Amino acid sequence: MDIINIPILKIENFLIASIQVALHDLQAVQFKDAVLQRIYESKAKGVIIDLTATDVLDSFVGRLISDIAAMARLMGTTVVITGLQPAVAITLVELGLELPGIETALNLEKGIAKLRKITESNADGSA
Repeated sequence: MDIINIPILKIENFLIASIQVALHDLQAVQFKDAVLQRIYESKAKGVIIDLTATDVLDSFVGRLISDIAAMARLMGTTVVITGLQPAVAITLVELGLELPGIETALNLEKGIAKLRKITESNADGSA
């Protein structure tokens, strides 16, 4: 199985990872490790996982995204999921996967705006 390198871009104090292909289990674990390492190295305040191009999400990858958010939260970083297609949202609900502590936004632009608002309120001590 090929290793797929998902680019993780840094914009402002945020990391953006756009998943463009269906991830197999090993690739998903490598993605998780890469995101956590980049959070540590960059000291990012927020991470956006963009799923706009993802039309299928299995239970393992869904749980892994939830795990990424929990681990990122422990590192002081907020995770926002953007671009959930209706079929993916339906699948997550049907699988009983809740994504506690994960913010969502319709698209990347709204995700960045949400992260700005969250990190600004956290910096003010109001959250």
